Amino acid sequence: MMNAVKRPWYQGSLNFWFKDLGCASYLIQAILATAACIIFIRVESLSTMMMIFAVVCAYCALAWQSIRMQATEWQCLVADYCKHVMFQGKVFIALINLTLLCSIALSPSLNNINMLLLANTLGLSIWFICRVTSHLFTTCCYLAFTFAIIIPTFSEHLPLWLIPCSLLVLSLILLCKNKLGMPYIWQAGALINYRQGLQSGWSPVPSGFLSNYGTAINKQLFPLSYFVGSSLSQYIILLVLFSIIAIVINFFYNIAEHVLFALTLMLLAAVTLCQWAKAQRSQSWELLTTLPIYNGSHAVKVALSNSALKFSLLIGVLCFVSASILLLTHQQWQLLNVASYAIACIAATLTSFVLGNVFKNINVLSVLLCLSCGVSMGTVNVMIEHGDSILKLLLISLYASVLAVLNRFTIKYL
Repeated sequence: MMNAVKRPWYQGSLNFWFKDLGCASYLIQAILATAACIIFIRVESLSTMMMIFAVVCAYCALAWQSIRMQATEWQCLVADYCKHVMFQGKVFIALINLTLLCSIALSPSLNNINMLLLANTLGLSIWFICRVTSHLFTTCCYLAFTFAIIIPTFSEHLPLWLIPCSLLVLSLILLCKNKLGMPYIWQAGALINYRQGLQSGWSPVPSGFLSNYGTAINKQLFPLSYFVGSSLSQYIILLVLFSIIAIVINFFYNIAEHVLFALTLMLLAAVTLCQWAKAQRSQSWELLTTLPIYNGSHAVKVALSNSALKFSLLIGVLCFVSASILLLTHQQWQLLNVASYAIACIAATLTSFVLGNVFKNINVLSVLLCLSCGVSMGTVNVMIEHGDSILKLLLISLYASVLAVLNRFTIKYL
């Protein structure tokens, strides 16, 4: 084993945290969410969501590195390698928390302190679980992000006694951390989980789940389904199932606003995972171009842009039908609002495909997808709440049409 060498704590941080594809996708989101929390600190509903997302994403990046430690033997071959990388992660966590505390000081609120403590409790649990076992990373992360979406909705109603409770739980987690098992031990299964996760964007959907029911969808959306795999049909089926369940519940409780918000988030998450999977399989273009159904690479690219447009229109239809039934249930339905919402969802989907066509670097693409998701969420919310005029409907339709043209035009950069 290599002898220990005294090195600066920051040495190699760029390679460890920002050139590792999976880790960067979480850490960059944490940094962007922290910046957004400071900018929108006066908007409490938005700042609390950004705060919990920033902390959870930072801990997810640390958990990713923990799995990477279990999947490689560097920590055994290089002295203090694991300790060095993990210390850098702790510094990132500390800096993000200090920045968020400063933002809370600018706009003092016990609710924000409550959110910050809950987020750290959630994130610390993810990290300590994932540094021992790798196969629970996806489950832990998506449960955490689900809570990150739900908890800010009730932030004003959370009791203040959760503050001492969170402090107590944090203390217990830190005291009992060694009871979970030996951390960062090399495991053959961790390497398999790491590779599969890297290729699929750590999709929360098991590869065999509902795969037998989506064959027709995958055929219609080929060659997009060639890059994404069975996940494409799985996402569509799950979005439909979510809409049906939400519509049934909406008959008894008026949850239309929350459902549309969650549906949009799920849609953007699914599209982002599609782009990630497509970027990871960029090397398989050669096999696709050899199929006898295409006359050269240009024909493949045109077919890919057409399947992306089909996917976007399918999403638009789903959003229109879901929003129509949800709002009709409680007599809130307005054609212009619903149509504007559906077209805004189409535009959001096409935006991600245009970015995926132009940008090849996965880190740049991750940042731009995060930014586009934020812009798309804002656009969709504005359309569902204020898209009640012909002019706004025409503008969002023009915007979606321009993106459809760009989706076809940018295929030459693939």
